[in-house]
Amino acid sequence: MEIAVIIPSKNGITHLKECLPTVVKAARKAPFPVHITVVDDNSTDKTMEILSPLFPEVVFLRNSKKGASSARNWGVKNTPCDWICFLDNDVFLDEHFFNTVQKYLKQDVFCVACAGYTAYPKISGALEQNDGIKLLEWKRGFLRFTGNIYNKELPLQPEYLSWGVQGSYFFCNRNKFDRLCGFDEIFEPYMLEETDMVYRGLKRGWKIVYAPDTKPLHKCGGTIDSKKNKYTQFLSKRNRVLFVWKNITSKSLFISHIFWLLLRPNFKVLKSIWKFLPDIRNRRAIEIKEQMLTDKELLKQAKYFRKKCMSAMLQKTLKGEI
Repeated sequence: MEIAVIIPSKNGITHLKECLPTVVKAARKAPFPVHITVVDDNSTDKTMEILSPLFPEVVFLRNSKKGASSARNWGVKNTPCDWICFLDNDVFLDEHFFNTVQKYLKQDVFCVACAGYTAYPKISGALEQNDGIKLLEWKRGFLRFTGNIYNKELPLQPEYLSWGVQGSYFFCNRNKFDRLCGFDEIFEPYMLEETDMVYRGLKRGWKIVYAPDTKPLHKCGGTIDSKKNKYTQFLSKRNRVLFVWKNITSKSLFISHIFWLLLRPNFKVLKSIWKFLPDIRNRRAIEIKEQMLTDKELLKQAKYFRKKCMSAMLQKTLKGEI
């Protein structure tokens, strides 16, 4: 087995100087070949020129296009692997990271979602979890995919499934990645590209396994501060609409989406996606043809698991375990 670590980076030299040594150290400890590739997305901070001599074990590529999706696709295309580990440039790994995740990398698995923690917890030295099992929810005309079930809330069972991944750290089966043609570059330059890809896999009946014992640390907003960056906020709104128009094939959910869109129209967003309509129609036709599970079936699965976790938490409370 070979793993390709793909790290897209735009003007991220400061983050890479801190985080890349932890990735290299974890790769050295791995029981299989791990190839690390940093894809420089046309940076102006001389990332490649400065860091390439400092990290001879890392391959540095320049993205031939612009954006996170194309950067990741370009990195995968140029790196041999059976599995792909996608990391952001502001993620720290512990030295046993790849050893820990090895048991989840099975042929029938599409993606492995990691349990993620903040790199700077409120209590020094503590593990403050900020990413767990991702859930799906339909709310106000859009699919919500940021809900988390954390480790302390999990019922005891041999395997945990997730309905999404945290794009900062997750694994993807190379064969299935290629079958999906990778990340859809319609979401360039960034935002929701990994959500779109894993949702397409879910609708094909492929499973995402959650790895509760992984512990990547995220600087959280080190690369993109979505709460302050107005362009990121615009892209979030635009790409959420693109996601629904491309992927949501349930008629009732789509009608709900249109209702909320008309109720709160965003003309700047609608104007920006008008040029994508022909591509969206083509992509939507493919998704309808390939889907094995419906939108409502996936929402029902996630809702059932949430209820199961709530029941497990109640039992733990009654027993005095928490």
